[in-house]
Amino acid sequence: MRRIIIILLMVSTAFAADFCVYEANYPNVKDYNVRVDAADLTIIPRGAFLEMTIELTVSYDFNSWYFKNYDELEFMWEFTLPDQASITGFWLWQEDSLLQATLMDKWTAELLFSEVSSPVRNPALLTRSFADREGQVHYNVRLYPVTRAVKRTFKLEYLLPARPTNETLRVWLPITQLTSRLSPGARELKIHFKSSEPPELLGADAGSGSFNPAAGCWDYTIRLDYDMFVELIYPTPIEGKHFFSTFEKNGEAYYQLAVYPPEQEVQRTPRNFLILVDFNRFNTKGLDGELVLMLLKETMQQALTEHDSVNILVAFDELVWGAAEFRACTEENLDTLFQKVLQRSFPSYSNFQALISSAAAFLQSKKGPVDLLLFSNTDEIALPYQLIDSGREELAAQIVAMMPAGTRIHIVDLENQSSLLYSSQESQYLAQLQTFYAYMCNKTGGNLFFLRYHALKNILSALFYEHITHYQEIEVQTRFASGYAWGKHLLALHQGYYPLHFPVMQIGRFQGALPLEITVLGKTRLDKFSDQFTITASEVIPGDEKLALAWHGNHIHELLQNRQTNATIMEIMDTSLNHGIVTPYTSFIVLRPDQEHGYDPLQIAQNKESGSSGRGEYDNEVPSSTGVLDHTGAEDATFCEVRAYPNPFNISVTLDLLLPELIASEDLTLTIYNMLGQKIREFRMEKQGGRSMLLRWDGRDEHGQPAGSGVYLAVLRGSGIYRSTKLVLMK
Repeated sequence: MRRIIIILLMVSTAFAADFCVYEANYPNVKDYNVRVDAADLTIIPRGAFLEMTIELTVSYDFNSWYFKNYDELEFMWEFTLPDQASITGFWLWQEDSLLQATLMDKWTAELLFSEVSSPVRNPALLTRSFADREGQVHYNVRLYPVTRAVKRTFKLEYLLPARPTNETLRVWLPITQLTSRLSPGARELKIHFKSSEPPELLGADAGSGSFNPAAGCWDYTIRLDYDMFVELIYPTPIEGKHFFSTFEKNGEAYYQLAVYPPEQEVQRTPRNFLILVDFNRFNTKGLDGELVLMLLKETMQQALTEHDSVNILVAFDELVWGAAEFRACTEENLDTLFQKVLQRSFPSYSNFQALISSAAAFLQSKKGPVDLLLFSNTDEIALPYQLIDSGREELAAQIVAMMPAGTRIHIVDLENQSSLLYSSQESQYLAQLQTFYAYMCNKTGGNLFFLRYHALKNILSALFYEHITHYQEIEVQTRFASGYAWGKHLLALHQGYYPLHFPVMQIGRFQGALPLEITVLGKTRLDKFSDQFTITASEVIPGDEKLALAWHGNHIHELLQNRQTNATIMEIMDTSLNHGIVTPYTSFIVLRPDQEHGYDPLQIAQNKESGSSGRGEYDNEVPSSTGVLDHTGAEDATFCEVRAYPNPFNISVTLDLLLPELIASEDLTLTIYNMLGQKIREFRMEKQGGRSMLLRWDGRDEHGQPAGSGVYLAVLRGSGIYRSTKLVLMK
């Protein structure tokens, strides 16, 4: 029997949320003493997905010496969500009205929000980044103004696929998004779970909760602390072998499917893990220690079984054991072990030597060979500066000698702040402690990993999963009696390793009618296993429009993982704007009512009814005999539009600007941006009379150099005017 020790030493604050205020457009001086007066979370199960709605009320007392002479400031909330989350709505309370945000291209939204001196100053903006290497997306909510003695309330809604286990679905609640190391954050959270069956809240003292018959939900109130993690667990919707839900609207049909993989008998050798966590929060960039613990727990739940055993030792201000002995890797035991170590703050120093000594003492009384897995970001080991030195070899040899005979040492170096150093003996650049770690691995037959070169998810998968006991590939085949399924996406968060007893979730589109024949194929390195069954119309669970949103959100997620070509960016933006899902290229902005923003809501609504985009990007407009686009029907004196032809274009494009009649004869600006937000060309002009103006762009930048093929954004700005359209340059 092998035993495995894992030592995790890692850090950063990338996972933390922040609440702050600052003078509008001058965000360098911030005050983080923002009050979160109320926080509500409504959770609605949607099959394999959960619909989350966060509502926050915030305020600022203006007593800080930073801003005591101000009457209004700009508010910012920065937080992260997993990249599988799709934000589908954003609202702001203004007095007694709930204003729903408009989704538009990111550049126009940011230009609108940044016009401080303009009378059309807009009150709220939500933007997002691309996912980082660890699968986290950074979001930014800005709100203006926050004034004295006035509370501001806003809410956002997102869809998130649940994490399956044997008999349950799990999801981490957005606690880290509501708490902060720098600002007070939310002190308590009211949770409303809409279901007839109560959920389990792990990691929080929420009591038994109470059922609200009128709202059809279970209500909980939990107190929040920094470094607190709460996991919501509820029963899987699968009854028997599958769960199948459909939704159809406007001729488009979507489905959600959850099935168990084929069963197989596996002969395996039990494994024992001792996990040691030594977390210095200043030694790793781009990775948060709390996130590491969450990913570690998820991977162990998916990769290990009750035949394996585990124990945990974590270095906080003191060393904390999860248990006195190894525990079988059941869901209950893993929950208990991690609950003891998740709700604490990591120090700013390393406990490398103390953990090694404690691990060695623990293992001396255990029988059998041991696998020691060391995850370390320490830089505090007292070793000579040289990469190759007898002092380092001597210390490494001492550590090997401390462990029981037969111990194999595997190491993951998470330190990525210091520069690589050149070794003349190795003729290559090496990490600071690379030779120190390599000595221990080589002497014991272990492996050496570096966070610099691998994502943490991949490292954890390589450590815990076994090809023999997990499917390497899962394929779910669907055959309707009449018709076909397409646009299918697996919702596995552990792609490449599929646990034998966890449900496989799929979402897709279809045309046709039931019955539906399902074939599930599970492939290992050497063998293939299959299972077949039929779903009839009586087994279908009716879905709703959230099912369609979930499909489009997952489709955008997969497009963002691909290389960002012109065609891909255009598809992402079109899907985003048509279905209301925020992306790195689009943003939610709350527009003040009864003011002109360059967007005519009535015209947009009419265009949607007629099947036209209303933006001119993809409408097949044809110039009139005068060479100017026909604006017949645009008789409103306040109507504003920017149209382009030909579009796509090869050499040059003509921009037809329809301006409001009442605009003053003043300077107008039309700016061309690329998809990175960089300014390519700017035109300044003065209205000479009349409503229509023509402008030609020859596809060159400010220096006369030809712009490359791609998608560009033309933005028209003036007094009370903001309008944009996409341009496609194809050479």
